[in-house]
Amino acid sequence: MIDIIIPVYNTPLNDLERCFNSILNQTYKDYKVYIIDDGSNITTKDYIDNYIKDKSNFYVKHIENNGVSNARNIGINISNSKYITFVDSDDSLEKSFLEEAYNLIEDNNLDIIIGGYNEIKNDQIIRVRLSEHGLHIYENDNIIKFMDKLLSSKVNNTNKEIGDAPIGRIYTRLFRRDSINNLRFNTNIHMSEDTLFMIDYTYKVKKIGLIDKVWYNYYINDYSISNGTHKDKMITNIKEFIKEIEIRQSKENNEVLKEAYQQRIIKTNNYLKL
Repeated sequence: MIDIIIPVYNTPLNDLERCFNSILNQTYKDYKVYIIDDGSNITTKDYIDNYIKDKSNFYVKHIENNGVSNARNIGINISNSKYITFVDSDDSLEKSFLEEAYNLIEDNNLDIIIGGYNEIKNDQIIRVRLSEHGLHIYENDNIIKFMDKLLSSKVNNTNKEIGDAPIGRIYTRLFRRDSINNLRFNTNIHMSEDTLFMIDYTYKVKKIGLIDKVWYNYYINDYSISNGTHKDKMITNIKEFIKEIEIRQSKENNEVLKEAYQQRIIKTNNYLKL
């Protein structure tokens, strides 16, 4: 019923075990796990193969290294269940995630349900990202409020219930598989590719749910791509992301969203000044 997509690239084995075990501990058991090994070293490959050999609902596909977006796209192409979710291989799930997300998306006929997460560094929770109390549903013209926050990153009087929820991320959410349809991650972008995916996805869907539940543990690690030190590559990716945003802004007719796009461009340009 639920497909879990996990891209892996040389993830430390302790982190990988923590991720996999958090899936095994889920209270909801009707799932399949698709591990997309993105050209990892032999140690990581052997670990994955050994871990899944006695688990009938865990699968691995070893591919040549081509980036996390390509790996996620392969996972989407393989998936065939009603629902799909993404997990980063160095993170973990709260044990109630699949069950609670499944019930909410089914009971409310949602295209997607989004929860919150713990931000963890050195084994300490340093931040909890959540929406305001309760279940918030966006549909029809109301989706503009959601998109405004997604683009501008700013909370205002019309969308304040979103709070600090991580709506531009790709994890801590469950998608209805057919709502993704033919949408895929942009393989030319290696930074904020999840935000770009969520922007394009939001244009496609009819009903979005946001809930004040912590479902995910996001670990800040020195080896993470987002914490990399390759400044030239980072600058190139930021510029490519801005180009993509400008293309979408040029096609937008809603004045609120055109301004939200502009806020995103300004915010992203500021990273180039750091």
